[in-house]
Amino acid sequence: MEKAAENAVELSVAAVGLDLAVSALTEMAGRRGLFASKKEAEEAWRNIGSGDLGERFAKTWAWLFRGHSVERMPVELIQQPHLPAWLLTEDKIGIVKGFASESRDLEIDWIGGAPSTAIVADEVWVPIPPGMAPSLETETDETQRGPATKALLTALRAHLPLFRRVALITVFINLITVLASLFTMQVYDRVVPNLAYATLFVLASGVLLAYVFEFAFKVLRLKLLDASARRLDEGLSLYIFEQVMHLKIDRRPTRVGQLVSQVRDYEAIKSFLQSTTLFAVADLPFALMFTAVIAMIGGTVALVPLAFIPVSILIGLAAYKPISRHLRTQNELLARRQGVLFEALSGAEVVKAHNGESFFADLWHRATRETGERSTALQMVTSYAQFSTAFVQQAAYVGILAVGVFEVGRGNLTMGGMIACSILGSRALGAISGISNVFLQWHNASYALKTLNGLMSGPSDAVAGREVHSRVGSLDLRAEGLRYGYEGAAAPQLDVPKLLIRHGGRIAVIGRNGGGKSTLMRLLAGLATPSAGEVRIAGLDMQQCRISWLRETIGYLPQDVRLFSGTLEENLTMGMARPSEEKIHQALQIVGLGPAVARHPMGIKLPLKEGGYGLSGGQRQMVGLARLILQDPSIWILDEPSASLDNETEERLMRFLATLPRTKTLIFSTHRPRWLSLADRVLIIEDGVIKTDAPASEVRTMRGTPPATGAGGPTPLKTTQAAVPGQAQVGNTK
Repeated sequence: MEKAAENAVELSVAAVGLDLAVSALTEMAGRRGLFASKKEAEEAWRNIGSGDLGERFAKTWAWLFRGHSVERMPVELIQQPHLPAWLLTEDKIGIVKGFASESRDLEIDWIGGAPSTAIVADEVWVPIPPGMAPSLETETDETQRGPATKALLTALRAHLPLFRRVALITVFINLITVLASLFTMQVYDRVVPNLAYATLFVLASGVLLAYVFEFAFKVLRLKLLDASARRLDEGLSLYIFEQVMHLKIDRRPTRVGQLVSQVRDYEAIKSFLQSTTLFAVADLPFALMFTAVIAMIGGTVALVPLAFIPVSILIGLAAYKPISRHLRTQNELLARRQGVLFEALSGAEVVKAHNGESFFADLWHRATRETGERSTALQMVTSYAQFSTAFVQQAAYVGILAVGVFEVGRGNLTMGGMIACSILGSRALGAISGISNVFLQWHNASYALKTLNGLMSGPSDAVAGREVHSRVGSLDLRAEGLRYGYEGAAAPQLDVPKLLIRHGGRIAVIGRNGGGKSTLMRLLAGLATPSAGEVRIAGLDMQQCRISWLRETIGYLPQDVRLFSGTLEENLTMGMARPSEEKIHQALQIVGLGPAVARHPMGIKLPLKEGGYGLSGGQRQMVGLARLILQDPSIWILDEPSASLDNETEERLMRFLATLPRTKTLIFSTHRPRWLSLADRVLIIEDGVIKTDAPASEVRTMRGTPPATGAGGPTPLKTTQAAVPGQAQVGNTK
C-alpha cells in the first residue's frame, strides 16, 4: 500500500512535467505582482528535486521569493483575499481566481488546457506573502521593534545565504586588487632593472586573467545583489501596502497627501538596499586588509593610512548629526508639500470655482522655499563631508609617498614596493571615503523605518486572531455603551447606550446635518472603531470578526461614492466573486444605467477615470448602488442613498429596496420623508444621541408624512414582455 502511494507521488510529479510547472510558477508570480523568469523558475524547480507535488511547489516558491511561503488550505475555508491559488492534480495545474457563483464553484484558469473530466477539488495551495504570519523566533527586544523593522529583518534573514555568497565574492575581488599592486611592485623591482620580458609576459598574462575573473566576479555580485534587492522589494513593498490598506479608516493620518508621502519613504529603504550602497558597505572592512598588506610590504608606511582612516571615520560621524537633523526636517517639509499638491489636485474643481489658485500657489511657494532652504543646508553639510574626506585621501597619498621615500633611502623598501603601497593606500582610503554617503543613506533608511513603524503601529483591521465568524441565520446588530469621538475631540460625537436591530428589520435614521447619522452608519458597518463600548453582529464583537466575512455580510454605501481608474466592470466587481454578465446588466438596469451602458460601444468594459472624473455625482451614486446589488449582502447599510439621484431614479431604487426579502436587513439614513415608507422603525439622532426610537407609522403621523402609494410602500416593479429575463423595467410612475 505504501509502495503504491510512493509510486503515485512519483507519477504525479513526473506527469506534471517541467514546462507545466514552470508555466504555473511564472503565471502565479505575474498575478501576484512578482517577477520570476522562466530560467529562474526552471532552475529552482530542478534544484528542489523530487518529492510530493504540493511540497515541491511550496519549496520552489520559497526559493524563488525569499520570505514567501505556500499554505495548503481546504476549499471550504478559502476567501477572496486568499486568491489566486494553485489547484494541483496528478497531471493538471489550475489557478483558482475566484468563485463563479453564489454556490462557491471555483473559477479556474487551467495551465496548458482544461482536463477532460470534471475535477472535485478538496484543497488548494495558497501563496502567503512575508509578514502575513508572525515569526516563530523569540526576540528579546520585540517590544522595541516596529512592524516595518521586523518585516525587514525577517526578509534579510531569509537572504543570509545569498549575502554569504556576496561576501565571499567581495573577498576575491579585493584579493585581486592586492594582486594588482603586487604585480606593479614586481614590474618595477624585477622586470624593469633586468628587462626580463619573459617574466613580464608571464606576470601580465596572470594579472590580465585575474582581471577577467574580477570582471566576472563583479558582474556576478551585481546580479546577486540586484536579484536579492528585487525580491526584497517585491515582498516588503507588498507587505507595507497591505499593512497600510489594513489601517483603520478613522485612525489614519487626516491628510492623505502626507500619508502617501510617508508610504513613499519606503523608497529610502529600497535605495539603501541597492547594489551601489551595499558595495560601499561591503568594501569598508577591507580597508584594514589593505593596510595590513602595506605593513607587510613597507612596514612603517602603514602608519599613514592607519592615521588617516580614523580621521575619515570621524568626519563621517561628525557630519551624521547635522545631516540627520536637516534630513528629518526636510522630509517633514516634503511630506507637507506633498499634502498641499494632493489637496490642490484632488479638489481642483472647487479651487477653480472659488478662485483659490493663488491661495494654494502661496502655500506651495512657502513649502517649496522652506524645503529648498533645508535642502541647501543639507547639501552643504554633505558636500563639506565629502570634500574633507577627499582632502584626507589626497593627504594620505602624499604621506605614503613621503614616508616611502625615507624608507627607500634606508633600504627598507624598494621603488616598486613604494608604488604598490601608494596603490593600496588609495584603495584603503577610497573604501573609507564613501562612509559619509553610507551614513546619509543609512539615516534615510532608518528615518523611513521609523516613519513606517509609526504609521503601521496604528490601529489595524488585520490584528492577530481576528478569525471569528458566524454561520447562523440570524444576524442581529447590537450596540452597548457605544461612544465614538474623533482624535483630539473634547466630547464624543456619538453616544448610544443601547441599540438592538433585529435581522430583517427596516430601519430609517433621520436627523439634522452633523447629528451623527453617518458616524452611526460607519460603526454599524464595521468601518469605524468605537472609542468605548462595542458593536456586535450575531452575538460576536465586530472587532474580533474575520474581515472578509464581515465585508461579505455587510454592504455599505457611503454618501460620496469613490470610483477608481479602470473599467466599469472592474469597479462593479471589485473584491467579489466574478458575477455573470447577465447579473451585471441586471444590476445596471435596476439603478437606471442599463440603457446608457448598452449604447456605449464598449459596454461594461468602458473605461472610467480616477475618482470617476467625468461622471456626475448621481451617476457615481448609481454605480455604487449597482456594486452593492451585485454584492447582495445580508445587511444593507445606505448613507443617504438618494442624495444625488433624480426623482425617477430615486423611485426606481425605492421600488427595488421594497422587494428585498425579509432575510435582508435594511438600514438607511435620509432627509427625505418619502423614504420613511420603506421603514418599520425610525431612529431620530440629534447631537450624537438617539432622541427617538419609534415605529415608522408613529413618526410619519407625528411629522404629517403621508404613506407611500401602494400597500404601505412604493409601487412594485413592473416588467414587460420585452424585458431581459431577470431584469427590471420601470413602469409608469404617474
